[in-house]
Amino acid sequence: MAEISFLLGAGFSVNKGYPTANQLNRKITELSENQFTVAQEGSVCWLKPGEKDPFVYTSYHTQKLFTIELIAFFVSISGGFNYEEFFDFYINVNNPNHRDERFENFCDEFRAKYNLEDDNHNLIRAHNSIFNQLVSALLVDGEGTKFYPKIHHGGPYPGYNGFLGCLQYWGRDNVLNLHTLNHDLFLESLNHTDAMHGDLSTGFTELGSPYYGQLDDYGKVRLSHFTGNYNTNYRLYKLHGSLDQYPFHGKDGQIEGYVKNKKGIGVTDFYKEVIDDNGELKYVNDFVNYFPDFLTGTTSKILRYQDPVYYETIFKLFEENLQTSKKLILIGYGCGDSEINNIILNNFRGEVYAVDPFPNPKTFEFCERTGAVIIEKTPENIGITDFQQ
Repeated sequence: MAEISFLLGAGFSVNKGYPTANQLNRKITELSENQFTVAQEGSVCWLKPGEKDPFVYTSYHTQKLFTIELIAFFVSISGGFNYEEFFDFYINVNNPNHRDERFENFCDEFRAKYNLEDDNHNLIRAHNSIFNQLVSALLVDGEGTKFYPKIHHGGPYPGYNGFLGCLQYWGRDNVLNLHTLNHDLFLESLNHTDAMHGDLSTGFTELGSPYYGQLDDYGKVRLSHFTGNYNTNYRLYKLHGSLDQYPFHGKDGQIEGYVKNKKGIGVTDFYKEVIDDNGELKYVNDFVNYFPDFLTGTTSKILRYQDPVYYETIFKLFEENLQTSKKLILIGYGCGDSEINNIILNNFRGEVYAVDPFPNPKTFEFCERTGAVIIEKTPENIGITDFQQ
């Protein structure tokens, strides 16, 4: 069958009420210590208005304060805030070849202020867990939804009717490769519409998976694990990870697999079914997960494109899909990711279309290099005729 590839960016989810990058940046800089807490197991939880932090006298509270003050410090030295640039900043500060005296002084003052002995490495390690959980918690739609119920949505879907109509039309005779840079779970929810009818494959398989999650008091339930197998006309590739995707670590601490979590399962309640030396089944727990695995940072994420187990495979499939597709349709992608742009330029030779109601200079520049047609519409308004040169 012929193939058509898509690349979806943050703008794709805007009609569903997800925050734009600028809105997410503002939400992060407006966070205060009265809005969230860090529980004893290291997990971030929102506080209700007026609710006191139950862990105010623990080290977790101090770690929370470090995150808040580090965000404010970054704003003060950069004159603004971009969460991906912020990630690059604090990930690099412990690099011996990239030492920042301002950051060193900030940490020294923080230690003196709160009478701490934690070194910079441990401060950043705790902060990274908290910050990633905060980003994950803030990536919800306009109704505050993160996980979507598997309920079929029949009829029109406001904000996305044009997009779904195109999928339904093309999906009859083509394989549609849906690549996305988004971490949210909205695109997966569209699997339960008249357009796809549950025919979306994600590369994760539940059948035969050795991985399980503890569902409260109801016992263990099997979790899907990444196999890289796709066998339907609609195929989803989450290039930068997902809010429901977690690595599973082996005994040596190295990632041996990726699982998709389910609602109601704690992030430290993942298990692998193994056979012990006596030939009996047992469950090995991976308790080091505190936040989902998704890529961020303007440059840091590129370093992980070659990570084995998931990212290396998913990017190889991305390249192969580009090489075999006749059309590439960009939706809500601002063309600001230099490495993604390079992958496209090196692997795709067909027709390119960019769907963006408000294209920016980078979009115009990239489209000129690829000979792309710019369609100044939203996912609601597009139709098949827009993609017929």
